[in-house]
Amino acid sequence: MKKLSALVLIGISIFMSCKRNNVDPGPASGKTGTDTSVMITGMTYKVVQIGSQSWTLTNYNGPGGIFNTGNIIKNPLDGKLYTPLEASQIALPKGWRIPTYDDYLALLIARGATKNDDGSFSANLAVAESLMDNIGWSEGNGNNYSKFKALPTGFYHLDQYYGTGNGASFLHSFAPGTAPDEAFTIGPGPDGNPFIFLGINLLDDDRCSIRFVKNN
Repeated sequence: MKKLSALVLIGISIFMSCKRNNVDPGPASGKTGTDTSVMITGMTYKVVQIGSQSWTLTNYNGPGGIFNTGNIIKNPLDGKLYTPLEASQIALPKGWRIPTYDDYLALLIARGATKNDDGSFSANLAVAESLMDNIGWSEGNGNNYSKFKALPTGFYHLDQYYGTGNGASFLHSFAPGTAPDEAFTIGPGPDGNPFIFLGINLLDDDRCSIRFVKNN
């Protein structure tokens, strides 16, 4: 497993506006899916269409994992935090998968981010806020225009919880067929302006939330 690169970006470029923008950047046009829910390990999860993909709109809460005991909000939609190994053992219905780097990149582009010539992206404040839920964040809520409903469940690293109340981290893999040992993170940056990190390397015992995705 790769060593942790603490908040190091892999091939991405981030631009964050310092000015609040309440205008929905709007999802990119794409084929609309028909799924409204999906059953995974005996539990039903609601589904939201974003761009040309279907996403579970709450965090996975199946077998294994641990609850973030540092989360004082205690939202039942928070789900649990999982290691890369636990994530790789989840049995999924046909068509559904743990997201890859490209899946989260497609999510960002669908919400208004721009893909650069070198494969990186630029995303302004409006993109980040559209992915963040409008409640629960201790340092400035989002507006949830995307319906992705990211909650500030934090992550687990070296026996400690981080980002509780002001950060959301989701497991993903570098590419199809590779281990889900990277993280997509959203949270408030300097002066409360949200940031987006994609491609953070994780240790074996690190833990993040999990969402699932399917092509429409």
